[in-house]
Amino acid sequence: MNFTTFSRFSRFFLQNFKNQSTKQYQKNTNTSTKCIRRIVINHRNHSHSFSSTTSIPPIGIILGFSFFSKKDDEETPEDKLIMTIKRSILAIQRKEYDKAEQMLHLALRMAQDLQHKDGITYVYDVLANLAMERGQFKNAEKLFADVMRRLFANGESEDSLKIIHMSSKIAHMAHLQENFEKATQGFNWALDKLKKLPDSEDLNEIKAITCDWYGQLLVEQQKYAEAKKCFEEAFDIFLKKYGETYSELVPLLNNLSVAALGLHDTKSAREYLKMALELVKKIPEATNEGLLQANLGLVYLRDGLAEQAKSTCSYAYRLGKKMQDDDSVEQANYCLDEIKKFTNDKKE
Repeated sequence: MNFTTFSRFSRFFLQNFKNQSTKQYQKNTNTSTKCIRRIVINHRNHSHSFSSTTSIPPIGIILGFSFFSKKDDEETPEDKLIMTIKRSILAIQRKEYDKAEQMLHLALRMAQDLQHKDGITYVYDVLANLAMERGQFKNAEKLFADVMRRLFANGESEDSLKIIHMSSKIAHMAHLQENFEKATQGFNWALDKLKKLPDSEDLNEIKAITCDWYGQLLVEQQKYAEAKKCFEEAFDIFLKKYGETYSELVPLLNNLSVAALGLHDTKSAREYLKMALELVKKIPEATNEGLLQANLGLVYLRDGLAEQAKSTCSYAYRLGKKMQDDDSVEQANYCLDEIKKFTNDKKE
């Protein structure tokens, strides 16, 4: 497998937070390095999730919905504000982004009328995450900067997990916009800060997300050994916290396979993929078996195992058709085309 083929392989293989309607700017998936497409997993049932497709929780969610407290049994203006925010987040989970944005601006006016500083900050944070979710990176970065300024004005230090988490998101957005230097500096700063803080569940959650994102950047820079270490750390954290049925482990295993393939370790690449396929069987909402099988076929082909590759990719094609999974069908077709080229070259 030459580098072009490997790039194609990793494009379908490497985790990113972008997908379909939240990721319209990535529809051109054949050329740009921004177009690294993740295997999309619906993990809304896990506590760190902000939406059904991405690990970008706002600070109030990952660190607890603690800006507000109910004083009595009667519905107060604060209760109405909380409910509006909750409904906006539900709209985001349903991918009703315009509706969510309208509700958040309503919530912002409510918080401003109440002169509730923490409430205003929280709404700005959710708006920032929504902009990030929609690929509106310049707006998202501006909103995150506003949130940080408000937090600093309220006494937050740069060692705060809230600040570090947002810094990591800004670094991730820089990567997606191909500003690799800014992204590298941001990730290194965030990880260095995390190393110096006392261990906690929230810290590990942010570290796992940051390591995964940083690993994606390192793969693009062909720093596969470093990327593999990042993915391993993220995988270990999530496995320990959520167990083996946690859906985010599947794309992380994909990432590990990409890194292993970059290191010419096809044996490990196969093993990571097979582990991912085993996990998919345990996760009802996962629909990625066809794509995983197609990628496994490409690994077999790299080892010169054309018959195994053909069998695996043919199965991936049938599975993709059955599941109406265009990504699986496309990748299976690509794999089968590569097998034909390999076979023809061998005859010559």
